Amino acid sequence: MANLLRNCEDYSVPYLDDIAIFSLAWDNHLKDVFDRLRSAKLHIKPLKCQFSQAYVKYLGHLVSQGLRTPGELKVQVIKDFPISTNKTQVRAFLGLAGYYRRYIPEFSVIAAPLTDLLKGQNRKLTVDWNSSCQNAFVTSLR
Repeated sequence: MANLLRNCEDYSVPYLDDIAIFSLAWDNHLKDVFDRLRSAKLHIKPLKCQFSQAYVKYLGHLVSQGLRTPGELKVQVIKDFPISTNKTQVRAFLGLAGYYRRYIPEFSVIAAPLTDLLKGQNRKLTVDWNSSCQNAFVTSLR
């Protein structure tokens, strides 16, 4: 599905056999997605479709009015995440924050000090949390 909707990322989010379309030019983008489905000989079930919704919660995102934003619950989980003391916790935080990296400009640059903590053989080794790690952690919470 992702290959089928390549170059449609600005107005659609595919996941397995689901597609969310969010757009201010709704009819044009809906037609584009339908044309792509038709060309791939894929069919939709109208009873499973929801059209013209003011907003929809989809895969941890809130999709509305042509925009996609991170869901409030997940954002709160990230904001409440404790400072990590070992590699497992750092990895968990980076996974959670990384899911929303599209909303964080230069996420890989910001998260680099945290990613550097994961280097080395021992998976559960205590990490050396320094000021650059603290800055990366706080900046990614914004």
